[in-house]
Amino acid sequence: MATFRTVKKVGVIGGGYVGHGVALQFAQFGYRVLVFNRSKDGTERAIELLSKSLELSTHIGLFSDSKKQEILSLISFENDFKNVVQESDFIIESTSEKLDLKKKIFSEMDSIASPDVILASETSGLLLSKIVEGLQNPERCIVTHSYTPPFLMPVVEVVPGDKTSDATLSKTIEILRGVGKTPVVCKETIGHIGVRLTTALRREAFHIIQEGSATVESVDKVFRSISRLFPVLGVLMLSDFSGTDVISDVHKNIQPHLNHERVNSKILEDFLKEGALGVKSGLGFYKWEKEDINEIMLARNKELARWIHDANDPNFPEMNDRSLP
Repeated sequence: MATFRTVKKVGVIGGGYVGHGVALQFAQFGYRVLVFNRSKDGTERAIELLSKSLELSTHIGLFSDSKKQEILSLISFENDFKNVVQESDFIIESTSEKLDLKKKIFSEMDSIASPDVILASETSGLLLSKIVEGLQNPERCIVTHSYTPPFLMPVVEVVPGDKTSDATLSKTIEILRGVGKTPVVCKETIGHIGVRLTTALRREAFHIIQEGSATVESVDKVFRSISRLFPVLGVLMLSDFSGTDVISDVHKNIQPHLNHERVNSKILEDFLKEGALGVKSGLGFYKWEKEDINEIMLARNKELARWIHDANDPNFPEMNDRSLP
């Protein structure tokens, strides 16, 4: 059985929306983290994202000022890809969802990193087996898909590819549990678990709006209310409580009228053509001002932190113990 080195330094390739949060996740548990971005602009955005996440976390009491400074001292932003790969004991790729780009990065990492270093990808919608085609050491590659913000969302989907070794899977789970994550293993499938669920939900929400059945505000208002059931029951347990006979009748009546298109929603494609990218551009389904974005991010983080710190919450046992490794 393969053995992997003790993890002291974690490499993060791509410090964007997800990557900076992954870096924060490991640094808060005492790991040294090296973050690589392809451009100076990318590095500047990553630093800005990290600063904002730490600012919000300190504001809600998740981190003290001293803890914030400790985290900052453990994260460094590098522009030397080879050095980051050579220096890291565990590497997480978190770049754009483009197969050619990920294949190139993994090929380069595989040729540089020692064989006793695990190479993980944060891909949300690509197959690892496609990403690692032709690599010399595909058995040490795996998917570790976090949800944003990673340091406040305990679950992480761990997805082995068709050549991933059992040792890689076991070691990855061990590492993730050591930084307070709740690993859930699933077989290789496009979108894993959570992204498939949220994609189906968004597709139908877009459809409801496009056919004129309800306003944007109404869709969100209804979902905010019914989603209060999900943290306790999930989707399948909720189905049992509703009764599979009832669910069967509901589905027979509703499913024929749902969106079954295999292509992107027109409303979504129109947004892209208009440059309406959501909070990035200040316009999407809603119009966004900077103050509104900060207020909602703060409210989101407060609620997620409340779940983490709730000692009676059985869903996050690992997160209640934040001792350093």
